[in-house]
Amino acid sequence: FPISQASPLYPAELETAFSATAFSDALAACEEKPAHTLRLLVNSENSFKVSMAQQIAASFTAAGVAMKAVSLPWEEYTAALAAKSFDLYYGEVRLTADWNPAALLATGGSLNYGGWSDLQCDRLLETCRTSTDRKAALNALCRYLQTQAPILPVCFETVSALYESDVLEGLTPPAAEPFYDLPGCVIHLKAS
Repeated sequence: FPISQASPLYPAELETAFSATAFSDALAACEEKPAHTLRLLVNSENSFKVSMAQQIAASFTAAGVAMKAVSLPWEEYTAALAAKSFDLYYGEVRLTADWNPAALLATGGSLNYGGWSDLQCDRLLETCRTSTDRKAALNALCRYLQTQAPILPVCFETVSALYESDVLEGLTPPAAEPFYDLPGCVIHLKAS
């Protein structure tokens, strides 16, 4: 699910344990299989992601759905995503601080490279945004994504710096390193 497992909003009751056998059986049971070898795009500049993409492709191929991991340099990778020149892609998504998955899952979302469009998902995302019972709303979204998921979260990592205004001066972190150049910052502490 596109929610951190550490979050109190994570729907643990909907989890199913991964089973390689169940995965293979589900692919084998598919009545329609692609007539061509699927292309799984991955950025070649990250050896871990390339290795994972190769393992994913091998798993699909072994289960009867031919897939090839295609490693591209960053510029070519992002161009292929923009041109929708892929079947699947292995990527990294940075959600907003409130873990709102709309950019990834909503019709027209800025991270929705595949152009997935689903009116029911859009409604559920809007309910998540506006509901006073966010846990129930996220649970309904996750229940729906179990059967319609255009994404497969592999892992989550939190990299953020939260602080009160006027406490830190000079903190200008890039997206991947929230405490970049922390020694260059001025920290304002009040005596109790």
